[in-house]
Amino acid sequence: MGSNAEIFLSAYNRIDQHLNRWKEGEEYIPFASLVNYFSKRNATIKRFQNDLLEFAELRNAIVHNRVTPTYVIAEPHEQTVNHILYIEIEVTKPKLVVPVFEKFVQTFHLDDSLSSLLDIVKEKEFSQFPVYGKDGFKGLLTPRGITQWLAFHIDRNHLDLNGTTIGEVLAVEVRRDHYKFISRKTTVHQAMEMMKGNPDKNFRLEAILITERGHPDEKLLGIITPHHVIDES
Repeated sequence: MGSNAEIFLSAYNRIDQHLNRWKEGEEYIPFASLVNYFSKRNATIKRFQNDLLEFAELRNAIVHNRVTPTYVIAEPHEQTVNHILYIEIEVTKPKLVVPVFEKFVQTFHLDDSLSSLLDIVKEKEFSQFPVYGKDGFKGLLTPRGITQWLAFHIDRNHLDLNGTTIGEVLAVEVRRDHYKFISRKTTVHQAMEMMKGNPDKNFRLEAILITERGHPDEKLLGIITPHHVIDES
């Protein structure tokens, strides 16, 4: 048996053992069945479902179609071997949102002026704005919400922002379900699935906010935005 086949089978068996540790009960379940089962419950398996099912077919070709005990008719390409090793790491040791997306998050207060927010937007090109009040998180202000407020308040091509607070603008933000809090122990693949939203309902999150346990009253540890989904694709 060639070295590529040996490396491939070893990685395949480790993934198989890992999936078996996830399942309940002692009965034997074929690898492909485990993959299909966990693809509905685990974002990492869902992402690599087709690859894993193809690996199952290749594994069967290697194991069951040997010409001799030391010669196989299906020797995996090096690219295939590297890919299964990569998936093994993603499945057994998935990356977590912290530290991948850990960063300082600019927050705003209900009483802050809209003009001060716009100054920061111009400087740093932010597009999602977590807003807090005296008693905690109040909502996520987005460019759509700002545009809606502007449309209601512009007067003959003149706009006076003096005295306008972020709280006033947040009040016209139409959606209140366009963000989600998650814990720092959430996997990157889980977060990416959340961020993609539901295409059938034409809905996608504007931001995922990361805290220690996923509670809104905790310190923000990072933020995930739609452009991160593009980067991961």
